Amino acid sequence: MKTFSDLDGRVFVKYITSKDNPLYKQLLKVAQNKIKTEALLEGYHLCQMYKAYGQSSFRVILLEGADYSGAEWQALLADTSPSDYIQLSPSLFKSLNHVDSPQAIMFWIAVVEPEHCPMPTQTTVFFDRIQDPGNLGTMLRSCVAVGIQSVYMSKGCVNPWSAKVLRSGQGAHFALEIYTQVDSQDFLVRNPLPLYITYLDNQAHNLYQTRLPKDVVWVMGNEGQGVAAYFFHYPHQTIFIPQNEKVESLNVGVACSLVLYEQYRQQAFSS
Repeated sequence: MKTFSDLDGRVFVKYITSKDNPLYKQLLKVAQNKIKTEALLEGYHLCQMYKAYGQSSFRVILLEGADYSGAEWQALLADTSPSDYIQLSPSLFKSLNHVDSPQAIMFWIAVVEPEHCPMPTQTTVFFDRIQDPGNLGTMLRSCVAVGIQSVYMSKGCVNPWSAKVLRSGQGAHFALEIYTQVDSQDFLVRNPLPLYITYLDNQAHNLYQTRLPKDVVWVMGNEGQGVAAYFFHYPHQTIFIPQNEKVESLNVGVACSLVLYEQYRQQAFSS
């Protein structure tokens, strides 16, 4: 490593060019999702959202040769400590990113899991073995858009802090309490709210003809297998989303957005 000055005279104290550097090896493990308590935020927008939600504990990964003199970069890097800067050679920087043309910044953050998993007292979503990162990120974003404050994820869900989920969520993570590795059956036993499942059966109600309660637990199931069978052993209401008969089912991310926004519409705009 070497020390050099840049960015209006501030000093970068860590400069890495070798893939054998121990600090870089740790970063690579984070990028590969091998360290569950850490994550990399790729790109200007995610880093900006992280700070916008009041988060302050992170290290800054910068790209050798990039120009950070612009006002937007100065604003993003304001209140950061030079001792927390790590600058990487272009090849090493690109190896940490999951896009072909990465933006010239990442934040290296700690993932703080809530110590306890309280039962919900207001509308939430329970994700049952969701596997697609894009789906999960989209649903987290929809949750924040309608004012949901916490979500639950069963064992078997994709890691919500992986790069693809973070990129799809576009900052939603930082506005939510995210409970992971939740025991589904324990949750079902203790959950005090009505359970609503998108599923077509003889008891299913049309989403747009149903007066939805103010607070419910929406269950969103695995992309291929749907909601696990044992969810139906507990008191629940099934809801179907009307659609053209040429389509068998909707993408789970789309379905989640539709039911959340219909509930939001009823609460916000119905007299």
